[in-house]
Amino acid sequence: MDDLVSNVTLADGRRIVLHDEDDISLSLVSNNGVEETLPFSHLSGNYGGGSLLLSPSQRYVIFSYFSGESEEGFALLEIANNQLKLLYDSDYLYGEDANYGFTNDERTIIQTFRTGAWYKDEAEIDENGDMYYEFGELNLLSLETNNLNRHTILVYPSDDWKEEETDVGTFAFSGIADGMLRVEMPWGSEAFRYPLQETLVVKFNK
Repeated sequence: MDDLVSNVTLADGRRIVLHDEDDISLSLVSNNGVEETLPFSHLSGNYGGGSLLLSPSQRYVIFSYFSGESEEGFALLEIANNQLKLLYDSDYLYGEDANYGFTNDERTIIQTFRTGAWYKDEAEIDENGDMYYEFGELNLLSLETNNLNRHTILVYPSDDWKEEETDVGTFAFSGIADGMLRVEMPWGSEAFRYPLQETLVVKFNK
């Protein structure tokens, strides 16, 4: 998780501040001082760091966090009536290098993270004898139901796929258009039919 953000500013000048040097908490701060502090003492694993992401409408803020031991998680909070209201907390999920984004209507949060890399000696083999590996997860949190729908991405590499090289780079949500959810991946953009299947497959020509 690069470029960690510990402080975001609202249009009215108030700030949301992440405190994590000792205990972990978020504070809503105005010119009059701290309006509210929300502690996060319930994480199930170690805490390696965290970051804040404000929604475009500034109605929501994501507090994403990681353990430093291949675990990623996030909490969603609503900013309303001078309060921070916790709406959802995923706790830790196995993975690394998580990214987060909001759909344009802010009804869904998209979480992406890596769960594997290409090593030919460790490849899985399907029923047709073709090699593949688990690349990562593409997960959708509905703000209407507070349900996190998890989707695994499997990659069938080409013959010239290079270990620890070809699949290194960006993995992040880029938008939904024409019934397709688009994701930036290390090799370029991929599009998946929306709503998503539980398992998403990317195949390259041999």
